[in-house]
This record gives sequence, structure tokens and C-alpha cells, in this order.
Amino acid sequence: METLEQEISFEELASNQNKAPDLEALAPDYIFLNDGAVGLSATARCILDELRDWHKKTEKHGSKSVHPSYLLTLDKLGELLNKYRNLSEQAKSPPSVDMALRQLMDLEKRGRNKSALIYPFLVRNGNKVLARISIASPQKEAKTDVTPFRKACFSFSEETIDLILNNRAKKPRALEEDRPGAMLLHKNKSGQIWLYPKLASLQSEMASLLRRGFQPYSYIPMNDFLADFANYAKNKGAVVEILPDYHLILDDLQLNPDGTYVNQPEVIAHYRAQSDALEVFALTYLKQLAERAGYNLFRARIQDFETLHGNAEPGKKQNSEKVEALIQLVEDFPFDKEKDDLGKRVAETCQQSVRVIRKLIQEKALLSERKIEGAFKSLKNRLNIQAKEHSQNNLTLYRFIPEKRLDAVGITDSELVSKYTNEIVADLKTKFGLKEIKREDGTTEVYVVDPGYMAAVLHKLTADAKISPAAEKELTIAKEIHASLLSSKNPALNSMLKADYVVKLQQDAALMEREVEDRQKSEALAKKVNLSMGLLGFVGTMLFFLIASVHFNAAGVILVGLPVGLVIGGLLAVFFRDKEKSDIGPGGVPRSSGGGGGFAASYSGISTVSDYYPSGDDDDADEHFGKAESPKEKKVSLIAKGAERFVFPNRFTKIQDKIHDSKSMRKKIWDNIDNIRQSVAHLRTESDDDKVASTVEYALLQNSATIAIPDEIVPVGMPSTIILSHTDLKAPLIRDQISEFLRNEAQKKKYDKKLVKYYTFLINTIEVEYYKYLPSRKKK
Repeated sequence: METLEQEISFEELASNQNKAPDLEALAPDYIFLNDGAVGLSATARCILDELRDWHKKTEKHGSKSVHPSYLLTLDKLGELLNKYRNLSEQAKSPPSVDMALRQLMDLEKRGRNKSALIYPFLVRNGNKVLARISIASPQKEAKTDVTPFRKACFSFSEETIDLILNNRAKKPRALEEDRPGAMLLHKNKSGQIWLYPKLASLQSEMASLLRRGFQPYSYIPMNDFLADFANYAKNKGAVVEILPDYHLILDDLQLNPDGTYVNQPEVIAHYRAQSDALEVFALTYLKQLAERAGYNLFRARIQDFETLHGNAEPGKKQNSEKVEALIQLVEDFPFDKEKDDLGKRVAETCQQSVRVIRKLIQEKALLSERKIEGAFKSLKNRLNIQAKEHSQNNLTLYRFIPEKRLDAVGITDSELVSKYTNEIVADLKTKFGLKEIKREDGTTEVYVVDPGYMAAVLHKLTADAKISPAAEKELTIAKEIHASLLSSKNPALNSMLKADYVVKLQQDAALMEREVEDRQKSEALAKKVNLSMGLLGFVGTMLFFLIASVHFNAAGVILVGLPVGLVIGGLLAVFFRDKEKSDIGPGGVPRSSGGGGGFAASYSGISTVSDYYPSGDDDDADEHFGKAESPKEKKVSLIAKGAERFVFPNRFTKIQDKIHDSKSMRKKIWDNIDNIRQSVAHLRTESDDDKVASTVEYALLQNSATIAIPDEIVPVGMPSTIILSHTDLKAPLIRDQISEFLRNEAQKKKYDKKLVKYYTFLINTIEVEYYKYLPSRKKK
């Protein structure tokens, strides 16, 4: 829906409308049969004849219900009138049709004896919304209730109206910064600059849409439709009522990470426009009226106002103090003494404007409450996105504490925190697998996973748990979530993975679990006895007694050695058993049964999880799990090398070009997708851009370092993961440049403790702990 067009009749659009009625409880709306066509022009009589024939045709089709498609519309009227040879060309012209329509609507007597109903309905044409103007006049009875036609047209338009309201809520009103009230000030029929406060209303915006449906004829105010529209939008909670015939859209408040508005709220835009327009209008006409009546004291008050508030700084031109002083100035003017038409019209306009501004001031005061709701809505949407991306990119559970996230966006009231925490959990449960854990401090720890990747997440966590007992807790929670999804028969379970690979993932996860169980059993036994030392002690003792028996030529010595060997072997097995500390390797890292290969050795050898995404590339689908180097991995490595020079360029103008999160990396891939395709032999024959992009993204992620930042220190609006290429992370010079860039960013935001903590974590990771994110060297 476009903003108001300048050539419309401002008096018509700003005219008063009755309070919006309930569409379902409308009183009968009658049109009357004009037998003798009294007072009607020849064009009007022909239109009535055509309407009567049109209704008869639709009745012959046997349809009992009323539908807008059965009605005659204004755009067909010109063609239908051409068949009347008794009408002159002048009678068929738009001015004659305009006059005829006004006669049929009985506009001079406000529709008291109207012969037809004119009512619009809305249709979509591609991305555009068009208004069709229907005309109804069955002419079967002396009077006909046309309410069914009105209801049918509006009901047909409801879906399109919903679209208009949703789009308008997301689209801020644009104002001229220097003259925000210019949209309300226009010349009237006398050529004077006049104030039309209602031109800012949503009804006025809708009227401009309806007006285009009347072309090439003149617009007739559709007050019935505008009243129905306002009532419908109000019942849906999509608008705020300023006056019965002035509503503004309830916009979606979008917030920046620092809590400021992304776009100026709608109520602020209206407040600024109305205040500025009233200032221009009131000062112009109050001066004129005061000078004419000789109100010298009032002229002095106007001069004082201009001196005090006339040169306000940008951004404060409609400040509260100034607007209140302006309203007081208007209310104190003695309008009751004005006797001529100009004075009365100025009084009426100023008073209407003041009523609007007073209501806007009240709505402005409620913005803080809406701001909290907006912050919560943004957080809820962000959590949905982060949970999905985390499941896809990291294949682990997404963990967060709702209370801390709410606190980070400025929601601290205990009742609201409790309410919003429950709403967040309830919302996530409808789309994800979820587990809540109540903590001792009263907060809630929430673990979330996208059910579409459940098998892959279990597989990854099982591999992690092989080498890190800390991952066992998360694996246990993931199994509980999985059991819950299975019991509820969630249709999204493993929907993002190919069915044959889900089976392989589950089989391999079970195999890894058995390996862990066997290892745990052997470790438990090793903590009790050292079998190898016991056996060595027994064999050594028996060998000693065998030599002794040969030396002394006494077979009985061997029989003595048997119990002695068992005792010595048992003592050695117990003495050299594994101590508790032997379970912990250097630096507190648990030892794996595989001999220190770490996660890279135990998990990267398994067919990579992204192979389970539907990609159309099944050449290596039968590869077995457990190979150290597969053709698939070699292929992935070649793709990554070909794409790296475009995504992590060697020649760069700023170091930020080498730092990505998941979104920026995807954007970089799409920006260079043709170049990447040409530089990688495996991708040249693939025509599907989506497949190329997803393949490249996966390959880069396998050959890059993904630094996950703890959820507690991630500020609102900042990425929770940073992606760097392994090549850059190995290079001391690049690491120094990245660290220096991050330090400069931290210095710029030194007063924001959370951002400083965020950047400090990244700096420490890149300078000190970078080696943890480099690939382990494979044993040959």
C-alpha cells in the first residue's frame, strides 16, 4: 500500500466518518427502487438498466450466495455504456458518469434515497493490491437490503487486508526530517495552506488505494468500507485508535543490540508530524486572527513562544515542553469570539489537531511497555534461529539460560521474566526437541535441538563422550530428548538426513557405545589388578623354580614354585594396578583408549556427518565407517582449497574479510558462486546453485576453525560462533592482525562490559588457545 497521493481531494479524505460498526451486526442498509427514474440523468438510467440485467443474469446461473465476482464493477462500466446508441458521447464521458454515480448514491442527501450500493473489494495482482469497485442494484423490491453484498465484498477482502496490515506494521512511515508535518499541510479549494490532521490516519492511506480503483472516474468517499476496515483491524489488535475515524498501525518495534529502535516507532512519527503541522498552521492563522481582532497581549505571547522555541536544535524540534506550550497557546486563544467562517474553521481544525496530539502523547507514554514486548519478540525469534543454526552447524545441543538472555535485553522484572521464560520454552517446544533443567539458583537451563538433525547430534555426542566424560551429560540429555521425540512420533525427526545414513549413524553410535562400555569394563578391571604384571610375575617365578629344579635335579622344586608363583603374581598384579590419577592425562585431559588421538582421531575418521544431508552426491554412500582417509574426504578437501581463496582471500583490503560467522560465510559463497564453480573441477558440471553452495559451505566448515563463544558472554546481536580458515589460524602474522582488529573494536566499546568480555574471549582464543582449533596430525 502506497502513501497518500498528492492530487487527491484532501477535504474528502479528511472528512468525518461515523464510528466503525461491527460487520456481523450491521443494521439493514437499504437502496430504493426509483420507478420513474425521477431526477436521474440519461447516463444514470442506463446504468440502472444495466445493473438490473446484470443481476438477472447471475440469478439464472442458480447461485444463491453473494460473491464479488458476480457483481458489476466500475472498470466494466465504460464498455457496457458504449452499446447504448441513444447516449451521446458526452453522456458516456467520465464527468457524466461521475454525475450519474453521485445521483445513484444520492450524495446530496447523504444516501437517504440511494438507488445503488457502491462498495469496493480488494484483489492481489502479483505483488500489487488493487481495488475493484462493485455496484449493486437488483431493483426487484421497493427497497432492498444490500448488507449481504457489503459483507460478501469485505469478507472476500479480509485475506488481502491481513497482508496490508502485516506489511504496513513492518514498513516505517517516512517523514521529511526538516518538515515532518508537510504531509498534513496542503492547499484547500481557496488556495490557502490548510491543516488536515486525519491525512496521517490509516484510513487515509487506504482511501488512496481505493481512489485508484475509481480511475478514470472521480473518487467517491467509501466511508462504509473504511469504517468496516477500521473495525476489522481494531478487533484484530492491529491498530491504535486516536479518534473514531483516525487509526494508526500497531507497528513491529525492532530494536538494536543497544536497545535503541531500528526504525522510528509509528506513534513517534505521527506525534512529530502532527506537532510540526499544528505549529505551522496555528502560528500562521493565530497571528492573522489576533492582529485582525487587536489581541496585542496574545500577539506578544506568540512572539514569546517563537523566541523561546523557534530555534530548537535538530532532534528536539518537537520536544515535549515545546509541544505542551504550543497546545496551551492554542487552547488559550478566544475562539468563542470568532464569528466569521475563517475563525470557526481555524478553531475547529486546531481543536481537532490538539485532540489528536493529546491522544498521541498518551500512546507515546505506553511505548516502554511495547518496547519490552518488542525486545521479547526479537529474542524469541533470535533463539529460534540460533537453535536451528547451532544444530545444523555444530551437531550438539543448543544450551541457554532464558533468565540471562532476558536480562541481556533489559527485561528484569521478576514476574515478566517468569512469564517470558515459560513462553520461550513453550514456543521452542512446538518446533524443537527440548529439555529443561531447574538449577539451584532458581534459573532454568534449557537444551534445544532441531529434530531434523537428531541422529547426527546423537552420533556426534557419542563420539565426544568417548574421549570426554564432560560430554556424557549432554549425551544423556540428548537421549532423553530423542526418546521424547520418538514417543510423540514427531514428524520432523531426522527429516534433514537421508534415511540410509540415519541407519548408519545409529549403527555406528551403538558400536561406539559398546566400545565405551568395553573400555570402561577393562579400565575397571585394571584399577583392581594389573593382569600383565601378574602374569609376568608368575612366569618369572616359575622360570626361576624350573632352573632351580634342573640345577638341584629335584622335580619337587617345581611343585613348590607353583603356589609361590601364584602368590608373587597376585601381589605384583595388585601392587602395579592402575591408580586413579592414571586415568587423567597431562593438562587434565582424559586419556582415550586409542592412545591420545583426541577427538580428531576418533570422530573425523568416521564418514563426515554432512554426508548425510540430501545432496545428490551418493558416489561414496557405501563407504565404511572408521577409515582414516576416504575418497570423500579428499574430494571435500579439494573443494575447500578451491573455495578458500574467494571466501578467505589471500589478498584483502581489511582483515575483516577473513573473519566470518555462518551468515557472512554463506553470503560470501553466494557472491562468488560462479567463480568457485569454475575453480573446482568437481563442481563444474553441477548446475544447481543451491547444491554447489551447500557443498562448498560444508567443505569449508570441515577445513576451518569454528570458535564457539559461550552463550553467557554473547551480547545481543553478535554472532555466537566465529569461523576462521586453518591456514589463517596457523599464520602468526594473520593472527596478530585479527587480534589487533578485535582490540580496536573492544577499545571503541570499552564502556560496554559485555562486548569487552566478548572481544577479550576471542582475543585470548586466537592468541593463546588457537592450537586447539587446528587439525590434529594424522599418524602415517
